Amino acid sequence: MKRSVSHRYVAVIIFVTAIFVAADLIMLPLSDVTFSPSNWVYLLKAVPLVAFFFAAARIVEMRRPRFPDAMQAFLVRTVGSMENIGTFLVLFIPLSGASFLFMYLAANTTRPLMDAYLASFDAAVGFNWIRTVELANMVPSVAAVMVFCYAALAYQVPLVFLVQSIGGGRERMLEFVALNALSGLMTGILMLAVPAAGAYSFHMPDRGMFSHFTGVGGLAHLSTLAQLRSSTPFTFVIGNTIGLTSFPSFHTALGIIITYNLRRSILFWPVAEINAIMILATVPEGGHYFADVLAGAAVALVSIAATRAVSAGPVAEVRQSAVSSSAMPFDSAG
Repeated sequence: MKRSVSHRYVAVIIFVTAIFVAADLIMLPLSDVTFSPSNWVYLLKAVPLVAFFFAAARIVEMRRPRFPDAMQAFLVRTVGSMENIGTFLVLFIPLSGASFLFMYLAANTTRPLMDAYLASFDAAVGFNWIRTVELANMVPSVAAVMVFCYAALAYQVPLVFLVQSIGGGRERMLEFVALNALSGLMTGILMLAVPAAGAYSFHMPDRGMFSHFTGVGGLAHLSTLAQLRSSTPFTFVIGNTIGLTSFPSFHTALGIIITYNLRRSILFWPVAEINAIMILATVPEGGHYFADVLAGAAVALVSIAATRAVSAGPVAEVRQSAVSSSAMPFDSAG
């Protein structure tokens, strides 16, 4: 029996999560990082929330026959939405926790930073980082829009989760988690291979040069990164994590992934416009090199290609056979 596309996405997510967990278990004893016991409390707090959605879905499904026919379609969608939310949480929480720990372990290295090479790449392709930031900073309104769009990415992940869980169906929701898993894995590997502090740390521009930007994306992580690279004890607490990745730009990867995942939603064009500006803002606001942006885009495209490959193949053949023979109903999960 061939697996549905949804089952394949779940397999990808579990597989990637297992890779992160295995890597964490290997790297943690060899690092200066300590896994705080409070993290288990943090993770266990999610259990009642997950149980609530699955239990609520079960209760509604059991009582559904008592309601009028006019309400049946709404109740079926309600049950599906609650199951989708519970499934999302079951898969996403372990994935995010394991990947965040991996990111901190990857940053806990004394290997030389490779910012000079990234800056050299920018120069080789004719990209002047200093001049680009200066130009973006010249028009306050443009800078304000960039700052807004850059910060808006943090709200897009829960937005996509809700849109796809409630209205988009299970397959699209699982595709989103699978895309996050694959892009996160590639980002982690590249971060481990190419340690970098970011363009703000390397170029050290005068504050007046980016006065209309917060620079948070390029500056906020530096103290944590320095501590991790100093070989001093560091306690990892999930609730206090921040993004440490310079190369590649995960903002770029996530922006492309979110836009792609919403391709059949009415939110596609607004999100596409916001994320196009966000990607431009990864240089002055996020403190990324142009090389980071290119690498982030490559990560997103490879992740999308991989998920498309996962969703193609035997399932499509089953559909075609079913349609041609009219012996089986159309598999809506695909």
